[in-house]
Amino acid sequence: MNERIKKFIGANIGQVLLVFLAFLTMVFVSYFYVSRIVFQQMRSIGEETMNTMQATVTGSLIGSELMFANVMQSVETMLKENQSNEEILDYLIATNTYFSENHSAISGFLSVYAYIRDEFLDGSLWVPPEDYYAPSRPWHIGAVKNRDSVYISEPYLDADTGGICITFSQQVFDVYGQSAGIVAIDIDITMITDFINVQTIANDGYGVLLDDQMCFSTHRDIDIIGLNINDVGGEYSILEQMISDGEEISAIRFLNADGVDSIAFFRTIFNGWHIGIIVPHSSYYEQVYVMGAVLSIVGFGLMLVLSYILVRTRAQKIRSDEESMSKSDFLARMSHEMRTPMNAIIGITEIAKNTSEIDKTKNCLVKIENAANHLLGVINDVLDMSKIEAGKFELSVTDFMFSDMLEQVVSVVIINMDKKDQHFTVDVDANIPQAIIADKQRLAQVITNITSNANKFTPEGGSIKLTVRKENETENGCLLRIEVWDNGIGISKEQQLRLFQPFEQADGSTSRKYGGTGLGLAISKKIINLMDGDIWIESELGKGTRFIFTAFVGIGCMEQISATDNQEENFEGLFKGKRIILAEDVEINREIVLALLEPTLLEIDCAINGAEALRMFREAPPGKYNMIFMDLQMPEMDGHEATRQIRASGLPNAQEIPIVAMTANVFREDVEQCIKSGMNAHIGKPLDINEVLNLLKKYLMT
Repeated sequence: MNERIKKFIGANIGQVLLVFLAFLTMVFVSYFYVSRIVFQQMRSIGEETMNTMQATVTGSLIGSELMFANVMQSVETMLKENQSNEEILDYLIATNTYFSENHSAISGFLSVYAYIRDEFLDGSLWVPPEDYYAPSRPWHIGAVKNRDSVYISEPYLDADTGGICITFSQQVFDVYGQSAGIVAIDIDITMITDFINVQTIANDGYGVLLDDQMCFSTHRDIDIIGLNINDVGGEYSILEQMISDGEEISAIRFLNADGVDSIAFFRTIFNGWHIGIIVPHSSYYEQVYVMGAVLSIVGFGLMLVLSYILVRTRAQKIRSDEESMSKSDFLARMSHEMRTPMNAIIGITEIAKNTSEIDKTKNCLVKIENAANHLLGVINDVLDMSKIEAGKFELSVTDFMFSDMLEQVVSVVIINMDKKDQHFTVDVDANIPQAIIADKQRLAQVITNITSNANKFTPEGGSIKLTVRKENETENGCLLRIEVWDNGIGISKEQQLRLFQPFEQADGSTSRKYGGTGLGLAISKKIINLMDGDIWIESELGKGTRFIFTAFVGIGCMEQISATDNQEENFEGLFKGKRIILAEDVEINREIVLALLEPTLLEIDCAINGAEALRMFREAPPGKYNMIFMDLQMPEMDGHEATRQIRASGLPNAQEIPIVAMTANVFREDVEQCIKSGMNAHIGKPLDINEVLNLLKKYLMT
């Protein structure tokens, strides 16, 4: 395959160079276009940030102004109603108390006060010093000057809180339209200035706030706060001129007061103040530089990937052809593995039909049973492999005697070993726990598989040894190491690479000579991986083979196993007086169930589809039926729908009667769907009579 890839590269070197040059050109051209896009994106981000700042600051100040307007109008109404200063003071005190206690009502509220009829009224009950004269205060002077509109003071430091404050004030008039005084509130805007301070673009920079006199109320450098924009140095004077001329300041480059090349954004808000963000030029355009670098790396990466894909395409096609051939070979093997026992079943059945000799008939039945079991093994391998490929292969963990499981395996494989006169020994470490917790069936399946392989590939008179050792033990269980050694034909290194792959065999002639689906080792590997173990092979051609695997198992409970072993009982006549419905559309399947359960004296009424089973249940007297066996795929009405309608019928016993799926649909999702539709349990086909009897005992004898 390597030679084919080299030829492919040589034949297509011009195409690879063309891809290289095309991507190189794309990188350079794209950089300029993408850079422009990023420039616009960064400007858009800056504008969005300014929009957010403007909305937040404006919203906070307008909220305070609206609250002030309500207070001012209330005081003016009281004046027009000729209410006394004492009544007005009571209102101011109540208002001051409410807003002081309800901070969510107005952010930053400090106090409300007024100068009415030559008397200072303070809602916070602050008593001014003797030399305090309200008409000389900025809030009074500004309100008189503005007459009918709100006056907003310059930001100042509050003497009590140390925070940045502003004052809203406005004249109020009596019923004759004469000025009766001034109403004012103090608002702490520290939250606003703090919010402005932390604003950034591209994760850098800071916010600033200018009052209507172009003085800094907020700046990262506290020494600049209070200075006019023209007095801080750098190129701020350029920004001041642009603001004064009403020009747009969006991503304007200028030299900051500290000499740093910077980018500025500014907006003017409703009260004549100005908010802005200053960002170092290097940070602002960092994304552009990063984008250029990323684009270059990605471009070169894509160029290399595409070149690699071109080189690998031919190799992938070759591999695909080989996989297709492997699956074709697998399908051929499967056809052989299935048709051979089917041919035996059909042929021997014909022989049995044409003979009247009892012994010959029994011999035929034994051979049919063996062929059927072989066919079932092939089908189970295919089902296991399909579960593995669908990611739905799972273990079923139970307590069991390890020696009993091993004895069952040996009893199966020893038959074929005896036929080839092979010497088979079993060596089990004495410190292996008597009872373990694992999937008994799957563990036995792995041991049987690799032992059967040893039997296949070891000549007559050869030797096979099964060894079991305990590697280590923890409080949660122990790690078993199981080896199967033989002195058979051995496996080459190249063949070993394909051993655990699905649809593959070490040698294409294997199935023709020895049989098998080629799935056993792939399934065994999955089982062992689920048991937190590993499986590998040590072998050389002509020197035999050693299969080794490890599996982590729990330490089982002897008492629980003993109790289970003692549960064997005679089911003959056990279900006399009980009656069930068997919903099954295939006649031969009905005959099998009736014949197998005949010794139990169980009464069975058959339905050929779900609709008939539903009718029988509806028309039966309450309590007539004790249980229902329900096939899933039936004409007219399937088992799921029949079960749902029985459960929803509202008839006596409709919710309690056990309904058990008896079906060839044996995947996990099939079991889950049965339970979801209202069934109590699931049993798969072909039927295990012991499993059927135990289910009947569970639901009929309780």
